[in-house]
Amino acid sequence: MFAVIKKADPVRVLRTCGTKEAALIAAQLEKDKVPLPERNLITAVVLDDGGYVDILF
Repeated sequence: MFAVIKKADPVRVLRTCGTKEAALIAAQLEKDKVPLPERNLITAVVLDDGGYVDILF
């Protein structure tokens, strides 16, 4: 599963997606909604049982 998360304390899932491409686009759209200093906290990830791995750097 792919998702867009905000890496704050605690980590929050903002949106789930079915494809990598959808997650990348959704992350960009979420970044446009927040102030500039918070944009680096939002990323697209692959979720699995062990946590998550960034796909947007």
